Amino acid sequence: MLNKFLATTEAVAETVQTQRLANGWSQAELAAKAGVGRRFVVDLEAGHPRAELAKVLSVLDALGVHALALPSEPVPHDLDAVDLDAVVERFA
Repeated sequence: MLNKFLATTEAVAETVQTQRLANGWSQAELAAKAGVGRRFVVDLEAGHPRAELAKVLSVLDALGVHALALPSEPVPHDLDAVDLDAVVERFA
């Protein structure tokens, strides 16, 4: 799996579904491995905005996807000074 920012419910939903399918698991199998109900996995993959964080983290852990808190970097006032190649290299 590529490094990916999970900044939206849609990004989490896509990641969960993509990894589940890559593992060859049904929604019920993922739910059992994560200790959550199948309905929760269905809602999570649909991008339901009120998913319980502890359950989301359990599902991600079952998939081997780990959340990482990264500090925001200050944005320079002069965007022309940003080295886009260096930024891309950091997350590639």
